Amino acid sequence: MEVILRPLQRNVWAGVKGDRYKNCHSWIGTYFTRTGLLHTGITIEEADRLADAMHKEPKSLYPSSEFWNNYYIRVESNDVHLDTSRPEDELKYLFLKSHKWVQNGFTDINPQARYILINFETEAKEFNKVSRDKRRAMKEFDKLSTADMKKVLRLYGQRSDNLSAELVENKLFELIEKDPEKFFTKWIDNKRRETEYLIQEAISKNVIRKNKSEYKYGNDTVGHNLDDAVIYLDAAEHRDLKAVITNEVNNKT
Repeated sequence: MEVILRPLQRNVWAGVKGDRYKNCHSWIGTYFTRTGLLHTGITIEEADRLADAMHKEPKSLYPSSEFWNNYYIRVESNDVHLDTSRPEDELKYLFLKSHKWVQNGFTDINPQARYILINFETEAKEFNKVSRDKRRAMKEFDKLSTADMKKVLRLYGQRSDNLSAELVENKLFELIEKDPEKFFTKWIDNKRRETEYLIQEAISKNVIRKNKSEYKYGNDTVGHNLDDAVIYLDAAEHRDLKAVITNEVNNKT
């Protein structure tokens, strides 16, 4: 696996781009974490394996060993290329991967980061996954009627009773584009969506009362959370109650 360590660009000031002057370099070294342990980035198992691969003494890569006292990675103005098939480079990669100054990929958020670790194959896979999810979500979105879109919005916790069809479509499109996986959870892959929708509609029309996490119909408790309420109403012995609630909701529409 080929990985690149790249200095993050800072604000351009006084004609200087980046956080170092030309022909200068910096070091990324070890440090003590908040728990008082020395950061190495590797487990004991990885330390044993890499020590053997690098022809070092057993335990020579343990956090307590002298190896880490002066360990650092030199970074100049250009990218640092690592080939993790080489044990020395794998050690650098693991050390950098969770370092407080290193952002692990483009999606990682690290305010302290001075460098970014880029695995282009991993980044491409993640990008492709998000892209595939969006395409699949949009295909399902195109199948929805306006009534279905309103149901989906209700499952998102948003009322749409007084919105036009255009606004309903626009609002749902924005939600799906922002987080397609949530659309899968709330609608596409949700086998309980009709019952969840019924409960949300019943709450909005005061057919079912929700008090904190408790769901009540009249004096009867139908669930202590949404999952309980769905299971209760989907049970065969409560089919008649579900029908009554459905009728009440429809009559108040």
